[in-house]
Amino acid sequence: MAKKLSEIKTGDLVLRWLVGCRTPMRLPVAEVTADRIICVGGWEFDRSTGDEIDADLGWLPGGVTGSRIEPEPEGESGFAE
Repeated sequence: MAKKLSEIKTGDLVLRWLVGCRTPMRLPVAEVTADRIICVGGWEFDRSTGDEIDADLGWLPGGVTGSRIEPEPEGESGFAE
């Protein structure tokens, strides 16, 4: 069973789903705040919805976004280690 976004902590892995892509990016979590999950590479996501936050692209919480994260299911990554 996968964790909930609210349970994500630094060091966990998440899957980033880009609009129009069938294969997610696997990202390690670098930092967690009260309202954001920040991944290695500087990507920021809303902690309650998983929506990407990028003010330069107009992707703000509660609005339009181009990607979303979800917790990686434990033991079911499908990615080579």
